[in-house]
Amino acid sequence: MANLRRLLGYLRPHAALAILVVMIMFVASLLEISPAMLVRRVLDQALPKKDMGLVVTLCLWYIGVYALRGLTNYVQWYTSELMGQKVIYDLRRAIHNHLQTLPPSYFSGMGTGQVMSRLTSDVESIQNFIGFGALLLVNMVIMFFIVATYLATLDWRLTLMTCASYPFLLRMVFWFDRNIRPAWKKVREVTGKLTEMLQENVVGIRVVKAFAREPHQIELFRERNMSLYQANLDRAAIEAKAQPVLEFLSGLSTISMLGYGAFLVMSGRITVGVLFAFYSLTWSLIWPIRMLGWLVNMAEQALAAAPRLFELLDAVPSIANKPDAIVPDEIRGHIVFEDVSFTFPGDSREALKDVNLEILPGETVAIVGGTGSGKSTLVNLIPRFLDPTGGRITLDGVDLRDLDLKTLRKGIGLVLQDNFLFSATVRENIALGRPDAGDEEIEKAARLAQAAEFIEELPRRYETPVGERGIGLSGGQKQRIALARALLVDPKILILDEATSSVDTETEHLIQEGLMEVMRGRTSIVIAKRLSTVRGADKIVIMDQGRITKVGTHEELLAEEGFYRRLFESQFADEDVVKALEMELGKEGF
Repeated sequence: MANLRRLLGYLRPHAALAILVVMIMFVASLLEISPAMLVRRVLDQALPKKDMGLVVTLCLWYIGVYALRGLTNYVQWYTSELMGQKVIYDLRRAIHNHLQTLPPSYFSGMGTGQVMSRLTSDVESIQNFIGFGALLLVNMVIMFFIVATYLATLDWRLTLMTCASYPFLLRMVFWFDRNIRPAWKKVREVTGKLTEMLQENVVGIRVVKAFAREPHQIELFRERNMSLYQANLDRAAIEAKAQPVLEFLSGLSTISMLGYGAFLVMSGRITVGVLFAFYSLTWSLIWPIRMLGWLVNMAEQALAAAPRLFELLDAVPSIANKPDAIVPDEIRGHIVFEDVSFTFPGDSREALKDVNLEILPGETVAIVGGTGSGKSTLVNLIPRFLDPTGGRITLDGVDLRDLDLKTLRKGIGLVLQDNFLFSATVRENIALGRPDAGDEEIEKAARLAQAAEFIEELPRRYETPVGERGIGLSGGQKQRIALARALLVDPKILILDEATSSVDTETEHLIQEGLMEVMRGRTSIVIAKRLSTVRGADKIVIMDQGRITKVGTHEELLAEEGFYRRLFESQFADEDVVKALEMELGKEGF
């Protein structure tokens, strides 16, 4: 019931519209009994007296009633849909806005397919209930009591006979409720898993084909599809058992009313008109009970979906602004790691261990290490995609956790190895962080990122649409657009996480030349596997198994035996190349 109350709580902001809908339903219910009242007068008054004038008058009233019913039904249908759409609009917006507050780590633990399933099929189920089912339930209650009251005024005995089978109908409805709820919950869970797999297969289609895994994926999909098939069959079996019983009990109610009503007519206790009124309105009594089973089905779909949506809404952001978050006047870029440790949730191993590092304003720091050494984890702590589980990080002397998140992230330009591009134009992707940027600024950023040349060759240049996730562009082109995007925001802190890994050596050299100017005066943190991109850094940090093992310049590290020297020699095995580079150690470079 808590989930149901919470769902209905979304009606509260639209209380005025809800009251209007209920008033229209009341009018519609009164009009529902009007035809029966008019026909009863025809049978009981006009025909016995052979009063044709009364017949004509009642027929005109009949036409007017149906015209008014048509208008009322139109208004009721539209206002009900309007209110339902307003509620679902609010719910979708609340979920989407809350998702924007959650850190990236939250989505790592929940598959994209699961999130999409909840935002589509689960929201649709709730929309059907709130936008239609809940209002229909109110309409049925109003209809039942108005019709029952009217029939009771005609003959209370026949009214009781008409309702004799209702306890059995209600019992069947409750049985249906108990059994259909877990069935729909199972359907929702399996649907989420199937959607997740579909999303992974579409996004990872190249990987599937590269490893010839099509048969495996087809079989895996068949198994999950069969699970959904079976879950729906189990759900359908429950519905199939309930509907015939409901149909039989509804028919039994009609037959009971006709049999007893005929006896009352023949005994002179009621008129034929009264019997007709009962016959024409019996369905208006049975229909709410019959529809109750269908509405319970709809409600159970919504109640099965509600916990999945509320799980998203109730997820507490592990990274959020403090109430008194500090908004600095400016960011200078002085970053200090003080005994920083980090452990991913659910993992006992420390990804970072007792990291101490100072990065001065305007300094370029390169981070080098093997796979899994903690390089990316370290830089992800700076924009607070993650928070340390031990120690602290300060920016210009202030703990990152005390700073305003928006201000912090606006001061950081981030370029990743795998960069995401939106389904928008090249211009819109570059201007993501500064939508108000002018053409000259966008083109300058593109030139610095060595993206201008290939953009000029696109069919519509900067107005060329980019496909989903950058489809249609090479890895290097996507990386250069992402680099231009970071440069456009003019960040005080620039983080490059293998930002040139997808470009060729020549393009990498051109990008480095452009970045030399851009990085001057900025705090820059560079992760790179190619040592040619880091040898000009102010200092190079060597990481291994989450720890900082060495810090020094290119010359200092190269002069010592260790990881850096071995990596240098492996990348520049040609002795002539090694000598040439060693001669250039003192030259300025990125």
